[in-house]
Amino acid sequence: MNTTEPAACSLDARDVSARLAPVLAAARGKARRLGRAVVASVTLDVPEAPARALCGDEDCFYWEQPSLDVRLSGAGSALYFVADGERRFEAAREGISAFLDDDVVEPAGANPLLFAGFAFDQTQAHAPEWSTFPDGLVTLPSVLFATRDGRSQLTMNRLVQADDDVEAVAQALVRDALRCYETTPVSNTTAAPSEPQDPDGHEAWDQSVRGLVESIARGEAEKVVLARRVSLDLGGSFDAEAVLSRLRARFPDCTLFAVRRAGAVFLGATPETLVSLRGDEVRADCLAGSAPRGRDQTADAVFAARLLDDEKERREHAVVVRGLREALAPLCTRVHAPEPPGLRRTATIQHLHTPVRATTDGRRHVLELVERLHPTPATAGLPREKSLCLIKGQERFSRGWYAGPVGWLDARGDGEFAVALRSALVQDNHALLYAGCGIVAGSDPRREYEESATKLQAMRWALTPPEAGPSK
Repeated sequence: MNTTEPAACSLDARDVSARLAPVLAAARGKARRLGRAVVASVTLDVPEAPARALCGDEDCFYWEQPSLDVRLSGAGSALYFVADGERRFEAAREGISAFLDDDVVEPAGANPLLFAGFAFDQTQAHAPEWSTFPDGLVTLPSVLFATRDGRSQLTMNRLVQADDDVEAVAQALVRDALRCYETTPVSNTTAAPSEPQDPDGHEAWDQSVRGLVESIARGEAEKVVLARRVSLDLGGSFDAEAVLSRLRARFPDCTLFAVRRAGAVFLGATPETLVSLRGDEVRADCLAGSAPRGRDQTADAVFAARLLDDEKERREHAVVVRGLREALAPLCTRVHAPEPPGLRRTATIQHLHTPVRATTDGRRHVLELVERLHPTPATAGLPREKSLCLIKGQERFSRGWYAGPVGWLDARGDGEFAVALRSALVQDNHALLYAGCGIVAGSDPRREYEESATKLQAMRWALTPPEAGPSK
């Protein structure tokens, strides 16, 4: 079935071009004086942002927090930085600063916003399925639509060269912005996905869990997070907009994200904030320890009570909180983590949750905090380096960007990053779904396998069209 959404274009092309031209001309003049390209950025209020998440056919980045009415949709690339290796976070900061320190913006004081994503572990071998997703990527989109704080805005960015034709550049940027409003068919295929295939095998999972429990018993680590991957044939064409719509409806309290790179799309709805920085205020989440949701309120309360009283789950959670506090301490004058943990519920699962709040010891960049925190004990384990070594010894695949930091940042260094959990990598009509479980002393392979299956339900459900029936 195909449905068509009505077009809604609230942009006056001539007015936007008139706003762009003098800024582009000023940037061109500055580029001539400096002898290098200069970023030009123009932000203007618009009555509404387009409903589409991934605009056009080029590379895109999408970020949404439905319950907070926050939505960021960027298309194209005015410039981007690929950061590989051990210095990837530092290299990304340096690359941003090199270009945005001399930018020309309108209105004065505006703050260009960039998107960023990083692989879970830059030392893992690059798998073919993740070939278009580098260890680190920071992008200044050509066109960005933002809805937040009750306002909708359009930002257009361009890396201006000394010999650019200002009028032609302005017309091209306006065309790119208008294209995001174009009416496009929304395809809802009725073909049902295949049953998930576990290419690595149930027996291999059990062996890995037992092996990690033995390593923990020998004192090699306190906790190690083991990931599981399943493969899904979607049975028809992939519609990212439809998948995001289903995630939005079912998981409004999560952060939705989508990154399209050369035709492949990595997307999900994650419950976990890695870190948020606003001025000197830091916010982060500790999520570890899980239980399913009940069929009704009574059953749900029973699962919640068991989770809150479970010694193994509480111990796993405490490791995560301690690790996060220790990571933030060198950069912060105050770190507060309330006790005991509470609960964070989504439609399919509930977690032990501790919200962490901190104050930085001075002006900091959000990527400094990302570098300190990633990977957290909730996605790798503790101690970090030993856990990463144990993961590489047990997992039979590359995580790519799964469980890595994805988010946005601005020219001042503020920003917000989530942990890319409850996610899938989709190319054509084939999807790879990922989930992880924290392994500690006493972990049972069967129970951990069931927990991973619960976590995989979210994306499996989202990838299943309503006409095909719910996933089991």
